[in-house]
Amino acid sequence: MSPLGETVYSFRMLASPERRKQHQPWVEDVRGRLKGVDLRPLRAVIPPTGYVPDFLTPPPAVARQGADSGIDRELEAVRATSPTHFVDEVAWMAGDTGTPAAWRQEAAKLHRRMLAEPEKAIRHLTELLRTYWELGLAPYWRRMHAGLQSDIRDRMRVMENSGAASVFSSLNGRIGWQDDRLTVRSAYTFDETLGGQGIVLVPSVFCGPEVLTMLPPLQSMIVYPRPEVAAIWQSHGQERPSPLAALLGNVRAAVVEALAMPASTTELAAEIDVTPGAISQHLAVLRGCDLVTSHRAGRRVIHSLTETGEALIRGAEYPRGRVA
Repeated sequence: MSPLGETVYSFRMLASPERRKQHQPWVEDVRGRLKGVDLRPLRAVIPPTGYVPDFLTPPPAVARQGADSGIDRELEAVRATSPTHFVDEVAWMAGDTGTPAAWRQEAAKLHRRMLAEPEKAIRHLTELLRTYWELGLAPYWRRMHAGLQSDIRDRMRVMENSGAASVFSSLNGRIGWQDDRLTVRSAYTFDETLGGQGIVLVPSVFCGPEVLTMLPPLQSMIVYPRPEVAAIWQSHGQERPSPLAALLGNVRAAVVEALAMPASTTELAAEIDVTPGAISQHLAVLRGCDLVTSHRAGRRVIHSLTETGEALIRGAEYPRGRVA
């Protein structure tokens, strides 16, 4: 999962009325949060269509096992972009006919400034990405993380049962796999050999309907839309009784829901507003029911949902059918 990637893809999505439809609850919330923030420099490097500079979406950082989103390490990678690399990619984007002509004309002045002072531009863009992340995505990351983690678990089960070919063929209709050749339907034409370096598969809430690629010499990567993304926002902002609370009790239900993203005892206690001792007692019961598993990471004990726990969450949030 890539929190920075989702930051960039969501910003791009906001420019498209058609793409916004399935994210409408989130869009309505985030517009109010972003009022008064000057995001024009970001708009100048994230076109509504066409090439987005690769330095904005480095391969996802592997976050520590816990509540760390990984955004800090990804932003550090952006900040470390070399001026030469920055200039090459921004100049290529500025001339890309796959971007709208009106957008290129509007962004031309900012492009000239960025190309003249790349170090300053890199710093400013990194700061804006953090601001946009904190306002637009951080408040919703647990919900997004749960949806993306569910997709990853499903793909892993397919891999274990049927192999890599089945995973590739099921990712998206734009992706094909035949005779050891992976194809992605795109507006651009590239042909690359991976040379044994592997490929990173990244599910996304916001990239759809596109499938995005990163090619050598960078880490090869395919970003694909998570199916049924509208379901992630279904219960957002709705005040309704929790079916999990009726089954487990309020605190245990809150623990299970909070563990959509792994967390420590202290983090759970702070989020749910009960004592660490009480959290530990509830976790012991949930472990006994095979809903939660715990392991030590350094000085901390990290708790996460088992497959049974995740299935319980999905059944409570989407009672009309399984989301895959």
